[in-house]
Amino acid sequence: MPFNKLNHNILGEIRPRFRLKSNLPIDEIKQIIEKGLKKDNTVIGNVKMEYAIVKIPSREQHYWSPELQVHLEKDYDSDDTILRCLVGPKQTVWSLFMFVYIGIAVLTLFLGMYGLTQWQLGEFSNFVYVIPVGLLILPSIYTFSKIGQKTGRDQMMHLVSFLYHNLDKKGSVERVEV
Repeated sequence: MPFNKLNHNILGEIRPRFRLKSNLPIDEIKQIIEKGLKKDNTVIGNVKMEYAIVKIPSREQHYWSPELQVHLEKDYDSDDTILRCLVGPKQTVWSLFMFVYIGIAVLTLFLGMYGLTQWQLGEFSNFVYVIPVGLLILPSIYTFSKIGQKTGRDQMMHLVSFLYHNLDKKGSVERVEV
């Protein structure tokens, strides 16, 4: 089930995205998030310019702990503010997964092509076996990342509810379609 219930096309998302619309100006939203971070000891983070990152405190973090990235921008059709939110693993974890995923895909492609070329020339090459191994590893990495996402689900919901509740105290907040 996708995180963004307004868009059912994103079934395999690993880093869920959603948008919020608030009637508050950007500066006030930044102040609300900063005050909320100071009051609530179950989250940490920082706000810089039109960008905020909200995380779980270090003492409660595990490898799969998510972070909520919020980008604030003015809606030019109205006086509202759009909050573009992205929930996902820490940048180091995300970079590692992408590096491994792309590395396995590239190795499978090029070594598999080399092995198939050798095979078509009538020579035997062990590189032909890279193709089925790579095609088994890629879905395994994806499955591993989905298991990690489920592990951090409660923390993810806590971060999202922190944002919702703090903004909802001062003004209206509504979910908009991505």
